[in-house]
Amino acid sequence: MSKKKIFTIGKDIIETEIKGLKALKNSLGSDFSKAVQLILESKKNIIFTGLGKSGYIARKVSSSFKSTGMSSLYLHPSEASHGDLGIIDKGDILIIISNSGETNEILDIINFAKLKGVNIISITSNSNSVLSKNSNIVLKLPKHTEADKLKIIPTTSTTMALAMGDALCCAVLNYRNFDKSSFRKLHPGGKLGKNLKTLSDIMSKDLPIVHINEKISEAILVMTEKKYGCVIVCNQKNVISGIITDGDLRRSFKKGLNFLNSCRIKDIMNSKPVTVKENILVSAAINLMNKKSITSLIVSDKLKPIGIVNLKECTLSV
Repeated sequence: MSKKKIFTIGKDIIETEIKGLKALKNSLGSDFSKAVQLILESKKNIIFTGLGKSGYIARKVSSSFKSTGMSSLYLHPSEASHGDLGIIDKGDILIIISNSGETNEILDIINFAKLKGVNIISITSNSNSVLSKNSNIVLKLPKHTEADKLKIIPTTSTTMALAMGDALCCAVLNYRNFDKSSFRKLHPGGKLGKNLKTLSDIMSKDLPIVHINEKISEAILVMTEKKYGCVIVCNQKNVISGIITDGDLRRSFKKGLNFLNSCRIKDIMNSKPVTVKENILVSAAINLMNKKSITSLIVSDKLKPIGIVNLKECTLSV
């Protein structure tokens, strides 16, 4: 088989699934809005279930809900019939994913949910199925063609089901008080969590501060003690007035000892230091320091210094 033919097959498969997604996009209606509203109003668990390929989709979408702070879990249909139905309780929302809507293993779950008065949202292609007829809200997958040559392997249908689940999760997220900081707290050990670290997580509060009217000798002592290669210059109200770096000191030494003995900190400081807020991402701080060709950043709040970071610390933390 030629490489060209292999590429053509691959592209045709992807194109078939793209058509399914476009049809799904155009089919979204009031039932989708109702589902989002129902989930937003829920104070209890969002329980996902599905069997086979649909089960894997259900697990993934449930995981997405959990990663955005929602109380969600996956219920295996077979295990449900052998005791796990007990996790379903009044006030929960049950989201069942089944392309046919006629999977025998989900019937026990439907019956139990009905007895408990649990709202059921179904994601299915069959609006006349047992699942659809027993659902409070039906998110119907539009007519589609599976992407394999036999037209029977769950491909386009599972892609659409996943997209529908993602759409639910992200639409709900838009109306909840959940930001990047919230996301990072739920992912402290992974790369996503590290990428979402802010300066407040790593900044030092042991600040190299000198006051504007002091002698340069004081700046040298503080800079040596704090080891940040700079000092933050503040006025009597502790408002940032400037910064002095080791480079500024070296340039001052070139002017001679008489100059050093006679001038004060305000005479050599840079009066326009780069300052940032504590909630900016560490990655953004690294980019800023590289752009400005500096190695330290002052973290401020209302013009007052609250922290300091250097390029090396930032780089090691991501």
